[in-house]
This record gives sequence, C-alpha cells and structure tokens, in this order.
Amino acid sequence: MKQQEQQPQQQQAEEKKEITIERPLPPMPPSLPQLERIPSLDAEPKTLLQEELNLAREAALKIINTHSKEEALKIFLAGLVPVTSSKQEVGDAESDTEDE
Repeated sequence: MKQQEQQPQQQQAEEKKEITIERPLPPMPPSLPQLERIPSLDAEPKTLLQEELNLAREAALKIINTHSKEEALKIFLAGLVPVTSSKQEVGDAESDTEDE
C-alpha cells in the first residue's frame, strides 16, 4: 500500500516540476543606467600651491635667461592644444550684452 501511495505523490511532484518549467518567465524590467558620482572637487580646475608657483616661475626665468626668445617660446608652448570651445561661451555672450 505504501508503494501505491508513493507513486501518485511522485507523479504529482513530477507534474508540478513540469508545470514550473513550462511557464514562461515574466519579462524583466529594463535596468536603469547607473549614475557615476564624482566629488565636486574632482570637477574643479587644478590649482598650484604658492611653493609650486614659485618653482614654476624660477624654472621659467631659467629658460628665458638661457635660451633665445624663439626657443623659450617653443619650450613654453610645446604640448599645448588650442581650445575650440568653452563651457562659458553662452554665459560670456549674455554678459557682454548686459554691459552695453
């Protein structure tokens, strides 16, 4: 008798497994893009300490005193890239019209 009772239970368990396998999964909601947070200090322009400014001035004077004007200019401008646009471009145009 116990075997007869176990067989229907096994069949029911197998049917339940089949039912769960055959059901389609509900669609997953689209994941929201993750926002990348950076501290506000990282967005600020980098500035030099007074000691660093003094060292840069001394180095510039050394270059000016030991090189010709043209050579010094090439050294100072080496690696610079021209700026084609600015974030403040719109604000500058508005402030110019207010002054007039």
